This record gives sequence, structure tokens and C-alpha cells, in this order.
Amino acid sequence: MRFLVVGTNTRNVVESAKKAGYEVFALTKYVDADLKLYANKVFKIDEDFDKKEVEKRVKEMSESLNAKVILSSGYELLKVENFGSKINRKIVDKLKFYRELERIGIDYPEILSNGEVGILKPRIGGGGEGIRFSNKREKGHVLQRFIDGLPCSVSLLCSESYKAIAGVNEMIVGEKILNAKDFQYCGNITPLIAEKEVIKRMIAIAKDLAEYFELRGSIGVDFILAEKPYVLEVNPRFQGSLDSIELSTDSNLFDLHVKAVENEKINDLKYKRIASRAILFAKSDLPIKVSPIGNPFYADIPNTGDFYKKDMPLVSVLATDTNIKILWRKILTRAENFLRMQGGT
Repeated sequence: MRFLVVGTNTRNVVESAKKAGYEVFALTKYVDADLKLYANKVFKIDEDFDKKEVEKRVKEMSESLNAKVILSSGYELLKVENFGSKINRKIVDKLKFYRELERIGIDYPEILSNGEVGILKPRIGGGGEGIRFSNKREKGHVLQRFIDGLPCSVSLLCSESYKAIAGVNEMIVGEKILNAKDFQYCGNITPLIAEKEVIKRMIAIAKDLAEYFELRGSIGVDFILAEKPYVLEVNPRFQGSLDSIELSTDSNLFDLHVKAVENEKINDLKYKRIASRAILFAKSDLPIKVSPIGNPFYADIPNTGDFYKKDMPLVSVLATDTNIKILWRKILTRAENFLRMQGGT
């Protein structure tokens, strides 16, 4: 079986697919150095391509390559057959999604009126980009109550007949030591350390939503955990937690995604260690002098000679341990070492 992975950044999905033994091709905006290690061939989405042009290319490439399509982050709404969930605007459009949650009685940060101070976020989008505090509603955005809590997620593997737990994860958001700002997503830690009853509640909600929206394969539900869990969004695709889950459980999520879509039985995954993927952002403009391809501490590796502007995501730092404090020390040391390679700080 062949696959064409389409997304803003596809390295994690392509790597998992290659390690599962599949032929895999990538159509992506960002051609990372390590993506080339795993993709049979990489095709770049040019900046001037609109969604219709990308959609046309996906259909042509899927046919010419005889490959099934995996829609990843940034391109979930392309009108092509996806090997996984049937994705619609009721899931991806946050306003439509929250209206569905209201209808079925699932807690979420409520929508605010003009004049009320809260979080303004794009109706369609992810990664925490474009989110800010505001007291004004804007076209194409949602204004909702700010809840001070812990960002986290539940990842599932769903078929017609079962829903297996892939992982419950902490989300790293706006971490200053990674040079991230505000609500920027900058990685995951698996598993989430929280009370068992809280985790059970989040898993139950995630399974209910997967059933309600008839989702298949690898899917995730994002929460903000305060006095209770509030749902933020559903990701009907592979999530950014793929690396941390695979490192924590010694699993291959792409292989399990295929099995779930084909309705093969999968058991809940078991944690063997704490694992993290942490995204380091550029503190200032930075030319890439060294590209540490093959180094197991890094992923989403930039190419030698690339130039990264301030605030752009530079590289993903991978780490595992059995102690969360030591894990964070490894993340920081590896982040600092990467910057030293480039002659930066």
C-alpha cells in the first residue's frame, strides 16, 4: 500500500509510515532535512498555491502514484478522499464545532459577546497561531472565555467497532524557555500526570466525541483542564503528539492507524516511559550552519544554509526519561546544544 501525506508539516507522519514499512510520499509546505530521509519523494506546496490548486495536485498525484491520501494539519478540508476520518467543517470550524458541543451537552469555554474580555482565535487553524486577548468579536474568529488551566489532549485509535487509547498527553504551550510566545503550541509530554478520575473523564469525553462525529483512525481531542476538563477542539487526523506517544509506548501510530481504519483489533497502548517532543523557536534571526541529520535528539531538522527569522519554529527536541524533571533538563540541554551548533544562544 502507498500513501501520499499532505500537510503544512508532514515529517512525523511520513517517518512513522516509513518505519511501518509503507511507501510514502509527501506534499508539504516545509521540506525539513529529515523528511527527505523517510519520504520516497517530497513535493513542495508553493506559497502562492491556494487550496484549490493543492486539491487539484493531490488528486492528480494520488492517481499517478496509486497512493491513498492522508490529510494532515493545515489541509484537513481538502475535498479529496482521506484514508481515515471524513472531515467536515462541523469539526474543523471552531464556531460550528462549539455549537455542536452545546447541542450535545459537552463543556467548552463559552462564546462571549462584544465588550467581554476573552480569547480571540481564528475559526479555522491550529498551533495556537493568531490567538490573543480581546474584547471585540471579529469576522472569521471566535471570542470565548479564557480558562486558566493545563492544556492537554487525548489521542485515540478509532474503528467502527472500538476506540483504543493511544495516549493522554500534556500540551506544552507558550513556553518561554523554548522562545515560544502567548498561546503558541510547542510540543507534548506523554503521559499526562493527573488524577486517574480526571483522565478517565477526559477519555470518556473523547470517545463520545469520536462516536458522535464518526471518526476513524488516529484522532485527538484537546482540552483545557481546570476545575474540570473543557473541550477546545477535535483533530480528526494525526496530531503533534505522535512523536511523544511513539517514544513513550514503543508503538508505531501509522501502522495502528491503518489497522484501525481497516477495523483490525487494537488494544490500549501502554506507557513505558515519559517522552517529549518540544519545539524550539528562533529567538532572533538565525542562519543554519549545521543540520544534525541522524541525531536521535532532534526532528523537523532545518537544512544547512536555510535562514530562519525570529519567532519561527526551528527544530523539535526529543527526550525520554522516567523522571519529569530530568526530562526537562534533557530538553533544555539539547535545545542549547542545537543553538551552539549554529553559533547562536
